[in-house]
Amino acid sequence: MHGTEMGRAPLDLALFRSWKLHDELGLNIVMPVLPMHGPRARGLPKGAVFPGEDVLDNVHATAQGVWDIRRLLSWIRLQEPESLIGLNGLSLGGYIASLVASLEEGLTCAILGVPVADLVELLGRHSGLHRDDPRRDTVKMAEPIGRMISPLSLTPLVPMAGRFIYAGVADQLVHPREQVTRLWEHWGKPEIVWYPGGHTGFFRSRPVQRFVEEALQQSGLLDRPTAQRDRPA
Repeated sequence: MHGTEMGRAPLDLALFRSWKLHDELGLNIVMPVLPMHGPRARGLPKGAVFPGEDVLDNVHATAQGVWDIRRLLSWIRLQEPESLIGLNGLSLGGYIASLVASLEEGLTCAILGVPVADLVELLGRHSGLHRDDPRRDTVKMAEPIGRMISPLSLTPLVPMAGRFIYAGVADQLVHPREQVTRLWEHWGKPEIVWYPGGHTGFFRSRPVQRFVEEALQQSGLLDRPTAQRDRPA
């Protein structure tokens, strides 16, 4: 599940290293497009984005995104009832993945990259409003709504051994302490990797790349250890 302003095939395939996951590691990959992203953003009114300034729009888009993924999981299970299924999400996609992993039974793993834990809190933090701005009162009033659509209000259903998180220690968008650490603690402090970089620094982080492959291996999604796999010529 992709992040904000993604949902475009060239970008998503590159950031998730999908060719490696498919061609080298032998995984079947499904890459959904979240609401109001990529081709699903065509024809929308100017300024209609997710996440955006309208709290209720964010609630509805979150609910739609979770519903979409759960329907997709149902379709996969109809095609291959015995197949193991794992989730892999980045940023906004990590947020959606954490919600799905708290509602959907039978998932093997959930890998959350730089995940948002409380969308309303995050948007309020980046609102740019001065501390004396009266609109801050509106942001404060919206906090209970944010908790309604936060994974912090749900119990994860994915097995403890299948929970994985990675994040940047210098992330200025998804705050390491206010967002990631809270979710990590709520999820029972599963395996986590911190890379020395900002929000998009995971792409060039070899420890993160190894972490994702090891997470897939530990979860049983790979047939055999990655070190023993045949590499393409």
